[in-house]
Amino acid sequence: MVAASPCALAVAPLAYATAISSLASKGILLKGGHVLDALSSCQSIAFDKTGTLTTGKLMCKAIEPIHGHLDASNGVDPSCCTPNCESEALAVAAAMEKGTTHPIGRAVLKHSVGRDLPVVAVESFESLPGRGVVATLSGIKARDNENEFAKASIGSVEYISSLYRSYGESEQIKEAVKCSAFGPEFVQAALSVDKKVTLFHFEDEPRTGVCEVIYTLREKAKLRIMMLTGDHESSAQRVAKAVCIEEVHFSLKPEDKLNKVKAVSREGGGGLIMVGDGINDAPALAAATVGIVLAQRASATAVAVADVLLLQDNLCVVPFCIAKARQTTSLVKQSVALALTCIVFAALPSVLGFLPLWLTVLLHEGGTLLVCLNSIRALNPPTWSWADDIRQLVHSLKNHVSAKLNSSSDCSASTVPL
Repeated sequence: MVAASPCALAVAPLAYATAISSLASKGILLKGGHVLDALSSCQSIAFDKTGTLTTGKLMCKAIEPIHGHLDASNGVDPSCCTPNCESEALAVAAAMEKGTTHPIGRAVLKHSVGRDLPVVAVESFESLPGRGVVATLSGIKARDNENEFAKASIGSVEYISSLYRSYGESEQIKEAVKCSAFGPEFVQAALSVDKKVTLFHFEDEPRTGVCEVIYTLREKAKLRIMMLTGDHESSAQRVAKAVCIEEVHFSLKPEDKLNKVKAVSREGGGGLIMVGDGINDAPALAAATVGIVLAQRASATAVAVADVLLLQDNLCVVPFCIAKARQTTSLVKQSVALALTCIVFAALPSVLGFLPLWLTVLLHEGGTLLVCLNSIRALNPPTWSWADDIRQLVHSLKNHVSAKLNSSSDCSASTVPL
């Protein structure tokens, strides 16, 4: 009974606690040891674009009236807005985006600082995740009815164009966006105020080191990599090319991201990792096998549904997290096998009378100690294969031997002959 006691099996999951501690020291928080098993089983990984693959520090490069504004060529006063079209559009957008956490909203607010803009008050505010923001502007009268205040909407080009019931007018807006003087390379957002549409152009840059992260995940982790974004095709392809991602899915609403995550999980098997930071990513993060969030800029909803929180605003720890999960799963399997082996080799001979009690107890406790020592190996830097493990061991042995030889040579050199 002493030999068959499963003490060694009971401590086999110690590797989970050790790995969680190791990850926490790197600024990676997990919501339980089961996340490590889920991470190690995943075969695909999807990234959000804005704020995840890119810096998320958008800069407003241009404000362009594209539809519904009066044209000087028609003999009408070109200043159809107060004091002009660009200033009014920026003032309205800044008022609607006040207090936002969205990268586009923050960029609009930053661009409005220090400018002489008209005062705009907003009421009846409503946020539509994945689409935009709708509000009523108190102080600005509607063009068609002076007894009503003007309504404003800001969001994606697809959302703004869908607000126009006339198919021809909706197509005119989309065509005006395509023919924009600033081209399709920028991140775009559209503002509609009283049937006047203004296009905002934003510039965003990929994070440094993302290419190395993608290379490691593709070549060493052997993961299928994709980008899921709500931005238009040109902007999405520009960033994807810069970060070396080949599979790109663009113009996605939150429900589209959710459906894509579910579809990929069913197709590939083994599960999918979703990496994001915004409220638009929350449904996909919740549906993914493992949701990873950059916690510094993430929305409260995204943090609540995520399984892994990255406290550092850095994607470089994602490969480390996945490698640590695979290392931990392997160590747990090794510990279980080691525990069962020790129990069998201690129990059978003792039952048959070949081993005395003291030796049986020694084997039993020795097995438990070996499992504990094996679990502590989760503190070591993770590797991607057995070959890497062997190379790491050889390298550490070489360093140890070299240090010993240098130490002995220094002692010999410092010895003064009598």
